[in-house]
Amino acid sequence: MEKLRKFFREVRAEVKKTHWPNRKELWGATGVVLLILAFTGVYFFVLDLIFSGTLGAILKLF
Repeated sequence: MEKLRKFFREVRAEVKKTHWPNRKELWGATGVVLLILAFTGVYFFVLDLIFSGTLGAILKLF
């Protein structure tokens, strides 16, 4: 039981050391994440179009 108490005391100490972002930092980071998600979504969409078109063309030959 003492190990469990020590664990939670150490967790609480570590949480106090954590830097919590303010609203401006949070919105900035959220914007960056959404931008990266949009770019990767478009990237994989284009790759899917290319590969499916190529595979479709190959299958039509046979």
